[in-house]
Amino acid sequence: MSSEKPPPSFVSQLLNAGITSDDSEEVRLNKSLLMLATGLFTMTAMLWPMIYSALGKSFSTTLPLLFQLILTCNMLLYIKTRNFDFFRVTQLGVFLFLPFVTQWAIGNFISSSGVILWALIAPIGALLCIGASQSVGWFIAWAALTAISGAMDYYLADPLFSAKTDIIPIRTSLIFFAINFIAVAASIYLLLRYSILEKRKMQKRLEETYAQLMFEQERAENLLLNILPAPVADRLRNTNQTIADGFADVTVMFAGVS
Repeated sequence: MSSEKPPPSFVSQLLNAGITSDDSEEVRLNKSLLMLATGLFTMTAMLWPMIYSALGKSFSTTLPLLFQLILTCNMLLYIKTRNFDFFRVTQLGVFLFLPFVTQWAIGNFISSSGVILWALIAPIGALLCIGASQSVGWFIAWAALTAISGAMDYYLADPLFSAKTDIIPIRTSLIFFAINFIAVAASIYLLLRYSILEKRKMQKRLEETYAQLMFEQERAENLLLNILPAPVADRLRNTNQTIADGFADVTVMFAGVS
């Protein structure tokens, strides 16, 4: 019977790309989470033009293809250089700005079906992969860009709608509103779920290591008690002082056994 392990799946290879043997458990998790977010973002950029086409609407594939190219090239650069600090900052920056660029290219919040919701992956990713304090700036950036986009839509909505003849139908916009909300929520859920499951595995490994250490400590103490008297063993465990007792009067008895 063969004991060889099956080859890792493509998803497993993607999640473990860039991980080295020197990485701590936390760094391994951060790298896997960012690779998972990259995969979700890239897959979405592929699906959206296909869905538009299935609905009978024309949609330029230039932006989606450009987004996929940027994300993929940055990921390949990271796998080659193993520079995770550069990768997570640049990749999160792409996650943040590309949805806003898409909305501005399509028109406004309504016609783009709230595509800027995808930019939430950036502050969520920063929260999971960088840290709680550092993620605040990413969320502020998302909120500021959303406010700027909302202000632009408020002042330009009427002229845009009156001048454009190729406005996306309201039914199509509503469909993509629902898709965007579900897809963004699902992506955030998957990232958080993966993070929690991996942290539970890390905690379990720590508990097993601690239990093994306690077992080895108990074995060492039992061995010490087999070699030395209990009072001496206690003094060895509880103090760093050298054990050397002095006695003023000592009686030595020699006995022979015949």
